[in-house]
Amino acid sequence: MPTYTVEVNGESFDIDAPNDEAVRAAVRQLQEKKPAASAPAQPKTAEPQPEKSMFDQVTGNLNSFGQGIVDMVGLGYADEIGAGLDYAGSHILPWRDAKSYDQALADTRAEQERAYDDHPVSNIAGKATGALWGATRLARAGLSPTANAIKAEAGLGRVTAASAKEGAVLGALAGFGNGEDGFVNRLANAGVGLGVGAGIGAIAPAAVAGITQTVKSAAAPLIAPFAPGGYVRDALATALRRAGQTPEQIANYMRTAAADGQDMFNVADALGYTGERLMSTVTRVPHDNRQALADALLTRQAGQGDRLSNYVADAFGATDTAAQRAAALTGARDTAANANYTAAREAAGVVNVTPILETIDRTLSPGVNRIASPRDNIGYDTIEGALARVRGMMSDGNSQITDFNSLFRVKLDLDDMIARAEAQGAGNRAFALGQVKRQVDSALANASSEFRSANDTFARESGVIDAVDAGRAATSGRARADDNIAAFAAMSPEQQAAFRAGYADPIITRLESASASPTTNKARILETPKFQAEFRAFAEPDASGQLADRIGREQTMFRTANAALGNSKTADNLADAADLNQFDPSVLARLVRGDRIGAITTGLSKAIGTVTGRPPAVVERLSRVLMETNPDVALDLLRAGTEQLSRNDQLRARLVSALVESGAAGVPRLTAP
Repeated sequence: MPTYTVEVNGESFDIDAPNDEAVRAAVRQLQEKKPAASAPAQPKTAEPQPEKSMFDQVTGNLNSFGQGIVDMVGLGYADEIGAGLDYAGSHILPWRDAKSYDQALADTRAEQERAYDDHPVSNIAGKATGALWGATRLARAGLSPTANAIKAEAGLGRVTAASAKEGAVLGALAGFGNGEDGFVNRLANAGVGLGVGAGIGAIAPAAVAGITQTVKSAAAPLIAPFAPGGYVRDALATALRRAGQTPEQIANYMRTAAADGQDMFNVADALGYTGERLMSTVTRVPHDNRQALADALLTRQAGQGDRLSNYVADAFGATDTAAQRAAALTGARDTAANANYTAAREAAGVVNVTPILETIDRTLSPGVNRIASPRDNIGYDTIEGALARVRGMMSDGNSQITDFNSLFRVKLDLDDMIARAEAQGAGNRAFALGQVKRQVDSALANASSEFRSANDTFARESGVIDAVDAGRAATSGRARADDNIAAFAAMSPEQQAAFRAGYADPIITRLESASASPTTNKARILETPKFQAEFRAFAEPDASGQLADRIGREQTMFRTANAALGNSKTADNLADAADLNQFDPSVLARLVRGDRIGAITTGLSKAIGTVTGRPPAVVERLSRVLMETNPDVALDLLRAGTEQLSRNDQLRARLVSALVESGAAGVPRLTAP
């Protein structure tokens, strides 16, 4: 009979049976028997594993590192993707055994776990690399809200909100991808990932900022004194950000100032208020450039009055004083008048003074007083006396002059009489004489065709001379700007030029006579609303804007110097005391008053200055940059600072995004079944 070998309850039996039915019957009998009591399990002794070769160790670490990268970049979907590829390969490649998708997924996940168990350090390094790479790709593509907020120089609040949003999105995606038991489980896991990712995103910016600041502060005492360049660039970049300026804008401000004759305008001035505060700091911290810095600011401020005087003279074309301008105009007028009136006299005919005498007689009424009061001897008043004198120069009662030259001399005498009356305040007498003068001019013009032209020229040039005095009077505070501007607008171009000379002269005098102390801001003299309005109206064409810019820069330069050298000297004294004494006397004073906390903080002030990266080496180099007046040099220095800040921002953005991405991708896996 044939012999059959069967296995029942884990044991092998040989059965001799004629057929299969007999074999099955024998198997049933064996199964019905009670199994023998099993012996106590003996612990298995682990067989020693052969030591891996160097090649195996290297390839194992590389595989684990790569698995970490793929796992992080895949946001939890790497196992599904890998299983899909494995499943497809087992059915397409002829030399592979076909397997189900579930089996392929189990194999892929087992391989991921084995890679982590065998080489955890490499796997974690791969995850970190994958997170950084993913964060970089998202940032470059503009898909990282966190990186976008940091690039936009948003505050911590906005960066935190953006980071929380990014973490929520990545966490939801990773949570869904890490789910392993149907759609419902994946959806639940996505919700968990969303919450965890948002939480990590909200914490990450503050954590990165705190860590970087801690590291920076810890390294400052060791690095800043010997390598101050980085701290100076960081300070400049921060100043630019706070001032809302770019290096190119600062350089352009300085170039424009140099073109306007203000090449002493420096980086601190161009930074505005931020530059003032930096200048205040660098002049109060003892360093080797402190004296040179103070001297440069004092010298610059001492020349403010001269610069402003030149700016006003340029804007108003006042190359001479008002007196010099009036004298020059008067000389030119008289020279031209002599020539013009000579030609008029040579071409003149007989003059008719009868209308002039009639005008005078209507006022004098000869003999009326004596007829009305025959018993007294009432004489002429001053007006009548003046008119009588003029009449006597033209007629003796019986005859009258007919010669042009004689009447012209009467005109000249009449001009002097009118000028004296006006100077004496005798307005009525001047008015009466003026009426006669007009009659004389008319008689002369009728006698000579050249006289009218000469007279008009004389009157026009006299008006130009008068404009000098009008400009001088306009600077008075009692003269309203609106009235001055209206009067100026009505003048001819020649009169306006003379007006400018008269207007600028007293202003320049005030600037030159103001205190020469470096604490005096002479630019304030020119910044009243009256002057600002009049400068725009009176300055030469296209000069008002430049004048306003120059005055504004002088104001800025004063503020910079005042912030550095003015105000209370307490801060300077404390800084000097801290520099010269190992023990600050104020510490003892605070201890005597019982202010132990104040004594401690005061005693640590010098150390704090070093810890925060502000040792003398940093402050000295920063002061040189702030005082730089060459736009090209300033541009290079400021660009270096912004480039460093940009690199720091990019690194911070990547660190935050990487932390968010790694947390969002990794934490939801803990909730997966």
